[in-house]
Amino acid sequence: MARINNLFTPRRALTTLGISVLAIAASASADVAGDHGPGSTAPVRPFRLDQVQLGAGLLQEKRDRIKEFVQAYDERRFLILFNNQAGRPNPDGIEVPGGWEDGGLLSGHWTGHYLTALSQAYADQGEEVFKTKLDWMVKEIAACQDAITARMHQSNNTEQTNTTASAPDWIPTHPGYVGALPEDTVLRLGPPRWAIYGSDLSKNTWASWYTQHKIIRGLLDAYYNTNNTQALDVVVKMANWAYLALTIGDKRQPGYTGNLTRSDLNYMWDLYIAGEFGGANEVFPEIYQLTGDERHLYTAKAFDNRESLFGAAVQDNDILVVPADKIPGRRRAQRLHANTHVPQFIGYMSVFEHGGGQEYFDAAKNFYGWVHPHRHFAHGGTGGNYPGSNDNPELFQNRDNIVNAIADNGAETCTTYNLLKLARYLFLHEHNATYMDNYERGLFNMIAGSRADESSTESPMLTYFQPLTPGSSREYENTGTCCGGTGMESHTKYQETVYLRSADGSTLWVNLYVPSTLTWADKGFVVKQETRFPRSDTVKFTVSGDGPLDINLRVPAWIRKGFQVKVNNAVSDATATPGSYLTISRTWAAGDVVEVTMPFTLRIERALDRPDTQALLWGPVLLQTIGTPAGGQTYHQLSLYRHLKLDGDYARAAAVKTSPAGDSIFSFAGSNGNLTARPYYIGDTQAASAYFRRVEPSVVFGSVDTKIANRKRNDGLPRYDVPVANITSPGNDGPTFLDIVWDSAPFKTHSAFVGTVQNVVKAFVADGVYTQAEADRIVKSAKDAKSQLEA
Repeated sequence: MARINNLFTPRRALTTLGISVLAIAASASADVAGDHGPGSTAPVRPFRLDQVQLGAGLLQEKRDRIKEFVQAYDERRFLILFNNQAGRPNPDGIEVPGGWEDGGLLSGHWTGHYLTALSQAYADQGEEVFKTKLDWMVKEIAACQDAITARMHQSNNTEQTNTTASAPDWIPTHPGYVGALPEDTVLRLGPPRWAIYGSDLSKNTWASWYTQHKIIRGLLDAYYNTNNTQALDVVVKMANWAYLALTIGDKRQPGYTGNLTRSDLNYMWDLYIAGEFGGANEVFPEIYQLTGDERHLYTAKAFDNRESLFGAAVQDNDILVVPADKIPGRRRAQRLHANTHVPQFIGYMSVFEHGGGQEYFDAAKNFYGWVHPHRHFAHGGTGGNYPGSNDNPELFQNRDNIVNAIADNGAETCTTYNLLKLARYLFLHEHNATYMDNYERGLFNMIAGSRADESSTESPMLTYFQPLTPGSSREYENTGTCCGGTGMESHTKYQETVYLRSADGSTLWVNLYVPSTLTWADKGFVVKQETRFPRSDTVKFTVSGDGPLDINLRVPAWIRKGFQVKVNNAVSDATATPGSYLTISRTWAAGDVVEVTMPFTLRIERALDRPDTQALLWGPVLLQTIGTPAGGQTYHQLSLYRHLKLDGDYARAAAVKTSPAGDSIFSFAGSNGNLTARPYYIGDTQAASAYFRRVEPSVVFGSVDTKIANRKRNDGLPRYDVPVANITSPGNDGPTFLDIVWDSAPFKTHSAFVGTVQNVVKAFVADGVYTQAEADRIVKSAKDAKSQLEA
């Protein structure tokens, strides 16, 4: 990590600005005692949402559209099904939300998402309309919980089944349950009935613990973000119920044999979809922290998937996809469902944070490493079909399978939402900048792109899948779905990772370049960040406050042309290494200014399993080529090497930037006419392609054409861990000669370029790819192209 020491004389004036800003009254969330939630015991910790406010820019635009929907939506619709279970009346003329919130077996989960969105929307600007809606919902849910528990006590005392004529005919097994469905839809997942996934309300189940997680998470967020203590009271009662449900279990059923065993729990969690519990193990350690009741940490560990996945993750044995004859466990499938399992590892991080043990951290870290980079698409997503698979795009693809997993559908938005949470959690403990590079990729592309660029108060206008198949389109809607729910959360918490702080308060981490203002009252600092990023590549920080503080600035891994830092107009000479942090260590004075310039470059990323299938990126932003590939081709085709100069800069040679301001739009000369490429985050339904096919037939240096084929090096690609139908593994694919040469760009001199050509062609001759005569001609042509390459 590079460091800028206190080389500049701090100014002691202008303190009035810092004092006046810090005089702003703290919001209700500041009343919640101590650190809480993810990272509350970590060496690096988050700020509260109300401590960071977004400024005008891309993320604020997306945020405001979803806040408009959240504000307009009638919150009474969420309570209809809860009231039905509690035997409470509903107002006339109000309908359930619909989608999966229609009385079916996943009903109730959107209530939790909406609670979280309301509390985050309130923390954002302190607008009372969101807290008013939230407080009403919490009060009504609490009343439902009390009514359901009262029915249980009444039944125990009088042997009656109903406390009122309108009450439903089911009696709770354990006190504290609340939900949009009967308690039985949760308990039946375990012994003795072992309910499976389906639509029969009387005997099936569908991710019932996932729904419980979302409701608890929403209520916890209501407490954290708005200091709603009634929400915490409901949560603790739900947690007490969960402990009984996962230890004593379904005790009223014929065939009940006693408390649940570890084997019983493993069998439950390995069941496809029905056993999906989201990140339920995430919330119970937090409740343990809030209450000191160790039963809640026990409950969190009850969700360990120890039969088929947890142990393998601890040992770093990637079994997300396995051969059909090597399926571990009694119930798991050959391919695991992506968004079932990512949240589990978020939960393992929570267990680790609250004393669960090192194995929980190791499992989460190793699991994340299986996804990034081995199943990572250019927009930050994962998951898709491939030849010979079972045609379910919500499942993980096999290891290193990118090109053959770009399905008609794939890359579920929910999964990326959770991958960002996991990356953030890991960073809080390990501070590896790669986690934040991946976070930035997912945030500015897939998450930002998940919200349509139009206003609606009738629909959240969010994506479910974000397919990367060439010429595919995004669809926006998703009322009542999982991705519609997480989308409401994502777009109301953009500020949560922009800044982090060391636990001892000595260091401020700047992770994302987003227009925003941090108010760090405990330290007496306000930091205002002004930027149009990712629409521009300059950032200005103004510091208000006095005293020593290290500021760690993230140097993105995509940097190619330097990362310049100026403090009060003095240029730093510290080395900024891409994919790391640069530390400014100084005693600050109010009015100090830090300016950062990080020139964007146009670059390509090659797919792991087929190097000629590539993505274009502009700084952190994936560019999509617009339209359907012409001439019956699967991919748009581009030839780019003949345009490059010694600096290897595609933006200077191969492309024309057609938008001097605003979103970065480029024009490329494709094999079938000009192609327009634009940022992935633009949210509409146009057909577009995130990947293109690189077509470079011959070795060329500018206009100097050797007439020799640009042959591939055999890297034995693809090397999938689990075979793909009709795909040879290992194969004979690899990067081309020109790929290897230009990977070394930029070149300071033409001589340096020729030296690289000589070294690469020598290796290709040794591998039998080129003859010596061909090599000599290639080297001569490289020398002859001096005027072309230096232009």
